[in-house]
Amino acid sequence: MNEVFERLSDVFEELRSDAGEREYSIQTEEAKKADKELKKENREYEKFLSDLSTEQRNFLENYMDIVDHAHFQEQQRAYYQGIVDAVQILAGLGIVKESVKVKELLNTIMK
Repeated sequence: MNEVFERLSDVFEELRSDAGEREYSIQTEEAKKADKELKKENREYEKFLSDLSTEQRNFLENYMDIVDHAHFQEQQRAYYQGIVDAVQILAGLGIVKESVKVKELLNTIMK
């Protein structure tokens, strides 16, 4: 079942990566605003980094890499939770029949 999860994970990540190019994609005004603010502040951040010593800059860049990775993992968790919720809704509406395979899939995703 780990092979199934890994394959699903790859497919889900590909879907997320292509989200902006898809016909149905969610981009809220809040997300657009946050992205614009981040780009603006990033210029100031880069200037700030250039004024630091090499050791301080390396420390801060490493820390930010860890923060980015943690945020990405939380986004993945939320994305998977949305998929699990959608499957459960479809099963609850009778559109997808509940089966051992569906339950195994949900259990694998939720691990």
